[in-house]
Amino acid sequence: MMKRLVAPLAIGGALLTGATTVAGTAYAATPVATATSSGHTQTVKTWIKAHRRALRRDGIAISAKTIGVTPKDLVTELRSGKSIADVAAENSVSAQTVVNALVGAADTAINKAVADHELSSAEAAKIEAALPGRIGELVNHTF
Repeated sequence: MMKRLVAPLAIGGALLTGATTVAGTAYAATPVATATSSGHTQTVKTWIKAHRRALRRDGIAISAKTIGVTPKDLVTELRSGKSIADVAAENSVSAQTVVNALVGAADTAINKAVADHELSSAEAAKIEAALPGRIGELVNHTF
């Protein structure tokens, strides 16, 4: 379930940056209203907003597991003003390792979406190309 929910955040972030315009795509078996490319960004924002708690929870869980701490400890560190990369460095884990874990989870969900005909191969390629950068920003962001 974690992998199903991390991908929409990453995909949504990639879509919001203009990496692709996928109209009416369903992510993680959650229907998204069909929209034109101009209205699609708003649809994605709405979907992300509706699922933000689950997305955060699963992103934290994957990050914490990769770093080797509990999700509760990671959240405590983030609330104290550190980034996920800072916490990873304190635990002798590179930030790139965390990025790779999150990108891997998102890639798995994207591949499933292609297999389920929810995304075309071209759309998936555009999204996957944008993932490392967007997730890298997330990992290095101070909350």
